[in-house]
Amino acid sequence: MSALWVVLLALLASISIGLFVYGLGILARQMEPSPRDYMDPLPKGLHLLWPLVQFICSTLVVFIPDRLLLRSHQRLQKAGVNYLLSAREFVALKVIGTLVPLIFVFLSYRIFGLFNIWPSLLVMLIGSFYPDLWLAEQAKRRGRLILKELPVYLDFITLMIEGGLNLTSAMQVAVDKGPPGPLRNELGIMIRDLRAGTPKMDIFRRFGERVPLPEVRSLVSALIQSEERGGDLGPVLRAQAEQRREERFLRAEKLALEAPVKLLAPLVVFIFPITFLMLAFVIYMKFLQEGGF
Repeated sequence: MSALWVVLLALLASISIGLFVYGLGILARQMEPSPRDYMDPLPKGLHLLWPLVQFICSTLVVFIPDRLLLRSHQRLQKAGVNYLLSAREFVALKVIGTLVPLIFVFLSYRIFGLFNIWPSLLVMLIGSFYPDLWLAEQAKRRGRLILKELPVYLDFITLMIEGGLNLTSAMQVAVDKGPPGPLRNELGIMIRDLRAGTPKMDIFRRFGERVPLPEVRSLVSALIQSEERGGDLGPVLRAQAEQRREERFLRAEKLALEAPVKLLAPLVVFIFPITFLMLAFVIYMKFLQEGGF
């Protein structure tokens, strides 16, 4: 009787595994391929995970309402990676970041018999928040690049406007001649909106929302005030370019003054102990030679 039960359990387990694999195959066939013709190319590491990301998007994240994904979309836009992945794909990455440490914890328990609830929860928490940390770092890096490139592009646009071009043509020349970077992409979006007939003040406000930096907010406010009063953009842009250049110089001066303070910790931890050990060794050898010990 026991042998019959074992055979039945094995048969049920085989049927369950077969149905599970069959269901995964159906879900994989029903997955809609994500069109990436207009998107940025995926990094190598993300390219390997992309089938799993699409699978989670089609099975789990698809049930999340769009209104709950609005904040994630805004964060992706501010970080400049909204053409790399969508809000649903970002949530799928967070799910993967939570599940992968859980799988490693389970394997370590099965192989080595090691399991501790608190380290496991800590690893899962770090894995789930890693996409958020990566997104925050991308936003900081993008902000630094925009602040670095802003005076150059303002000078280009100012020269073109003072030379007789309108705002759209001046921005197009700046995009064609300026250095590549996130600010160039933002100006390209503004040119597209201008050619589509969008009001200038709406374009300026959208630019300020996509790049939430105090320097950019100051520029947007000056442009909106000039547009409302009907004034000339040339003097406004020239004053903004000079102000942004002075701010960049002050930031560089601040970083230079902070460098000695930041070097203090590596000196205390790494350099000073080695130096003291070398001096102590020389002094010890000197005492040995003179018979001090």
